[in-house]
Amino acid sequence: MFVLTVSGPSDRGLAVTMVTQELIARKLGLSRQLVSFALAGHPQVSEASRKRILAAAQELGYKPNPYARALKKGRTGIVALWIQDLFSTHYIHVMSELNRVVKQAKHELIVNEVGSGGAAQMLSHVPVDAIFAMETPLQVSAYVEAQRGQAVPVISMGAACYLKTDYIKVDLDSATKEAMEHLMSSGYKRIAHATFIGKGLPESSRRVSYTKAMRKAGLKPEFIHYPLGADQRASVRRIVQDYVGQNGCPEAIFCHSDDVALGIYRGLCDMKLRVPEDVAIVGCDGIQDTEYLECPITTIVQPVEEMCALAWNFLTKRFDDGTLKQQQITLKPRLAVRESSLRQD
Repeated sequence: MFVLTVSGPSDRGLAVTMVTQELIARKLGLSRQLVSFALAGHPQVSEASRKRILAAAQELGYKPNPYARALKKGRTGIVALWIQDLFSTHYIHVMSELNRVVKQAKHELIVNEVGSGGAAQMLSHVPVDAIFAMETPLQVSAYVEAQRGQAVPVISMGAACYLKTDYIKVDLDSATKEAMEHLMSSGYKRIAHATFIGKGLPESSRRVSYTKAMRKAGLKPEFIHYPLGADQRASVRRIVQDYVGQNGCPEAIFCHSDDVALGIYRGLCDMKLRVPEDVAIVGCDGIQDTEYLECPITTIVQPVEEMCALAWNFLTKRFDDGTLKQQQITLKPRLAVRESSLRQD
C-alpha cells in the first residue's frame, strides 16, 4: 500500500489517496488476484491484460509496498554489514561496494561497527535477514554460539573469516609472500613491517607471512608498531619519523594497509628521505589514493568487487535453500608493482 499525493483545486493543501491493488482492480473491472499476478510478473497473465494493468498502475502512481511484501515473505528486506571500524579506507570501499550490490537487488543495508565489542554491541535493534561479516570472526563465533541455531544466515568475508558459516576468504598469505619475494628479488634485505597486529590475532596473516619470508631468507624480522585509530595516517606519519630517528631507516617497509603506507610515505618525505631511492614502500588493499602520488605506491590489490558480488550470490542461494551445504571460496589478490618498490640503480 502506497500513498498517492494529488494537487487539489486550491492552495489549501494536498489530498491523499491510498492506492492499492484492490483500487486498480475496481478501476479496470478485474479481479484483485489477476491484478496481483500481473504486477508480480506471473506468466499466466496475457500480455494484453498485463499492459493494461501496468498502465493503470502507473497512471494511479501505484508502487509495491516493501513492508507488506516483507511480511508476506517473512523477511524484512534488510541485511547487515558487520565491520571492524569506519575509518579504514579499505573498509569504506567494501561498505560502498556491498551497498551498491544490495541496493541493486532492492534491499537495504545497515552497517554495524562491531570492533572488539561484546554481543550487545554487535546486535542491532533493527531485525535483519542476514549478516555480512567483514573480518570479524571472533564476533561471528560469539553470535552463532549465543543464538544456538536461531541465527540468521551469516556470510563471513575478507582476510580473516569464521570458517563454520558460508565464507569468502581473501588469501593475503600468498599475496604477502609474493610482495616479499618482489622486495627480496630487488635486493632489499632490511625490510620492516608496519603493523598494529600482535601475535596470534585472527587478522595476523600478513604479519605471519612476512615473518616466515624473512626467516626463510635468513633475515631478521623488524616491526614498526602503531596503534589502530581514526587518525591512522597522521599517527604513522609521526611514528615512522620517531622510529627512523631511533633505529635508522630500513631499506624497505611492508605496510599492513594502504592508509599506513600513505602516512609513512608522507612521514619519510618530511624527513627528506626519497621513495624508493632511500626506502621502498609496499602497501596492502589497493585503494585509489596509492596511484595519485608523485611516486605511486606498490600495493596488494584486494578483490573487493568480486568478493561483494559473490557474497550476495551466496546469500541468495542460502535464502532459496536453507539446507544448502556450506558455501566457501578463496579469492586471490594481485600485486600491483609501481615505482615505490622499484630498485634504483
